[in-house]
Amino acid sequence: MNCKVVILFAALFVGGNALKCYNCVYNSVSGLQADCQSPSVAESHLQECSSANTACLKVVTEVVGAGTTIARSCGVSISDGCVSGVCSYSCTSDGCNSSNSVKISILAMMGAIVSGFLLANV
Repeated sequence: MNCKVVILFAALFVGGNALKCYNCVYNSVSGLQADCQSPSVAESHLQECSSANTACLKVVTEVVGAGTTIARSCGVSISDGCVSGVCSYSCTSDGCNSSNSVKISILAMMGAIVSGFLLANV
């Protein structure tokens, strides 16, 4: 009987570790959900992801004449990068798809690129 109680408590503590990501969409033309694009995204947009989601995502789309759209969500890991005005980022810790986190990722990516060029020229 004591073994069943220990297993029950262990299941309760292990079960609450779902990833939490910011989930919102901002568009610079419509101005909807303006608190989704600010340097610190509103805590009200932080939501628990389903077990199928293993990463937090941020996708920034810039279209001439249509403005900028920023979408944050739960999802699966993707390759970070930009193609034709669409920049995608993924990360795997709670709330990591906020504005500040992605700025750090961009700086890290730029540092890696510069380091690669410097090492290639040695």
